[in-house]
Amino acid sequence: MRISKKLKKITIPFIAFSILTSSSAVFAEEDFSGLTDSQIYELGNQFVDKHDFNKAVEAYNHVINTNSGWAVVYTGRARANYMLGNKEEAEKDLSIAASLDSNLPDIYCVRGNILYLENDYQGAEQAFNKALQMKPDYVEAYTLRGKLYSDMGRIPDAVSDLTKACTIQPSAATYVNRAIIYEKVPDISSANIDYNKAIELDPTYAPAYINRGMICYYQGKFKAALSDYDMAIKYDPDNVNGYINRGSVYLVDEEYDKALSDFNKAIELDPNAAMAYNGRGLINQKTSRYSDALKDYDQCIKLAPKYEFGYQNRALLLKEIGVPEKALPDLDKLIELFPKDGYAYSAKGCIYLELKQYDNALQQFTKAVELNPDKADYVFNKAVAESYLKQNQAAVDDFTATIKINDSYVDAYLYRGMVYADMGMKHEASRDFDKVIILDPNNKKAQQELKKLK
Repeated sequence: MRISKKLKKITIPFIAFSILTSSSAVFAEEDFSGLTDSQIYELGNQFVDKHDFNKAVEAYNHVINTNSGWAVVYTGRARANYMLGNKEEAEKDLSIAASLDSNLPDIYCVRGNILYLENDYQGAEQAFNKALQMKPDYVEAYTLRGKLYSDMGRIPDAVSDLTKACTIQPSAATYVNRAIIYEKVPDISSANIDYNKAIELDPTYAPAYINRGMICYYQGKFKAALSDYDMAIKYDPDNVNGYINRGSVYLVDEEYDKALSDFNKAIELDPNAAMAYNGRGLINQKTSRYSDALKDYDQCIKLAPKYEFGYQNRALLLKEIGVPEKALPDLDKLIELFPKDGYAYSAKGCIYLELKQYDNALQQFTKAVELNPDKADYVFNKAVAESYLKQNQAAVDDFTATIKINDSYVDAYLYRGMVYADMGMKHEASRDFDKVIILDPNNKKAQQELKKLK
């Protein structure tokens, strides 16, 4: 008896998303000539918002060279220096700021942000609390503390802080930030309301379109998602996430040329955009450009060594091009990253089946089922391995367990019928093949197996 040994693909989400942001005016100029110190300081803040920390430091330096007594500029430079990996310089800047103005709440807000990024949640919370004691209407402190609470699992506290931010400063940014927290609840309805409010307040605010588009994408509303990504790109033509996300919709719609164009644009804008390489790799794989796909997955993994879908996709590609054994290290890496997820174990089992290492396959499938006993595919795969090892009763039991999880699982009836036939239990086999034909009237394999029984 032969049973299909297929490694099923899963949906590969590679959507990018907009993170919590703070609002600030956008300067069209990037030249300091003709600008006041205040304008250059705000320009530095805008560079921080854009994650262009080198330019931010340049702007802050320009102000400090002409106005060395302005404490808040040092806090801005401290934040930028930290993001550039210059921790000592960041600490020096905060110390200088404190010496100039020990009552400046920005010092504690920036220190809280740094401690948060260092995973010192308790220290970060204390710093944010101090900033808010000094400045009770400090929107950025509420925003950052809300993000901290969200990561700590204190969702009601997170919502409370972001609600305060929305009340104090009802801007597109504050509503987007609260919407992100609502998505984590999840409360998708409230998140959508906030994204709509953000767009009402500022119809040009790209993050609101991107994040609302993500909700539509995951709800299968691809036309609405595409519309939102189009708007995001319209108002922010250099928004990398907009191109990555729009490319993902084109990929689903099999408009590969358009998807490829968007992923290429994202990479042009940000050569370190790992998800863009992942998306382009998927297109290259689907269009049989396997060498290019492999290069893209390699680059994705190099840039984001903890991004699981890079490893998943590369493993699937290696299996597809006929070298399944080379996929095993990627699946081992997935197990290292996500030891409580059965996917990689099940995928390894499928490869061992293909290599006819049935004992190894059963071992992997057994582990997958232990971790995710309600996954029909994992239980089904375990039954397949048992059938190859002629452990017929165990296979029947697991095919039956698969059907209990999903009573429309056609292959489980088909292959259980084949095992029954192998055991000489013709009545049971006939009953399963009949069920297959009810569920799938054109199933030729079931029709053939029924003829064999007569």
